Amino acid sequence: MSQAASALAVRLASARWQVRRRRLVSAGQWEPFVDAEPVREHLRQVNAAGMPYRAICERLGLAHESSLQHLMWGRGEHGPGRQVRCETAELVLSYWPSMEDFPDAARIDATGTRRRIQALAVRGWPRHVMAKRIGMDESNFRKAVNRDRITARLARQVAAVYDALWDQDPLEHGVPLNAVSRVRADAARLGFWSALAWDDDTIDDPSAVPQTDAVPTGCTEGENVVARFLMGESVVLDKTGRREAIAHLMEWTQDTPEEIGARLDMTGESVSRAWERIKRKARDEGRKAPWRRVYVPLRDVDLSRDDMRSAA
Repeated sequence: MSQAASALAVRLASARWQVRRRRLVSAGQWEPFVDAEPVREHLRQVNAAGMPYRAICERLGLAHESSLQHLMWGRGEHGPGRQVRCETAELVLSYWPSMEDFPDAARIDATGTRRRIQALAVRGWPRHVMAKRIGMDESNFRKAVNRDRITARLARQVAAVYDALWDQDPLEHGVPLNAVSRVRADAARLGFWSALAWDDDTIDDPSAVPQTDAVPTGCTEGENVVARFLMGESVVLDKTGRREAIAHLMEWTQDTPEEIGARLDMTGESVSRAWERIKRKARDEGRKAPWRRVYVPLRDVDLSRDDMRSAA
């Protein structure tokens, strides 16, 4: 997008936002300030996940780290602010970093990386093959991925190897049968889960459980499985169906991510991350990103910056 087009889009979004603000004021629903503590706590959690405050500002489109000065630390003799603008609160609370957001050197939770390595082991892929694809010595690779936190760069490298190999037979790529058999036997003995047990939107969530832990509530045979699920029929959705259901419910209903997650056996946070990926994929493919098309009271749900602009 050119700078002129980008500036025009910002002006149009601002105009729509002003129209919506006037409507909310006239309806007595305008709340320009909200309690700052939940916003502050969310920022601390994002920072603890490995995101420096400077990187958070960059991802949220804030000018610089000092944009959070009043909210997080206060200025001079004045402590952190007790209130924050509603727009800032919505922007911050709707954000959770994806793996692509973290700086290369950031130390992030290694749970998702271990799950990917274990899923590849179920398939029969030895670790030395993974290490070679990444360009690491096998010994250093083993030590790195066995830590509780690893660099975001290594996590992305493992994720790229996983995406390339999770559905590939190592025997067809020249891995000896005895090595494949040994890795598969070890994976079975240690109780590793295959790639089919993890959804792309939950594999990095430490609180997520393998989908195979859930008892199927119905069959997935027949057509229009997602539509049948949305109408209340007891069916099991695959990964693609789950994303379609999330896209529909987030775009066309007032349900919160937590309410949607309860229907899909997911956390509200996982639903929010899936929604952000859906919108990002649409933009990357040159399509208009989906947005929440129904009126959702600001006090009841967290909206992302794109949602705010579109809804305005």
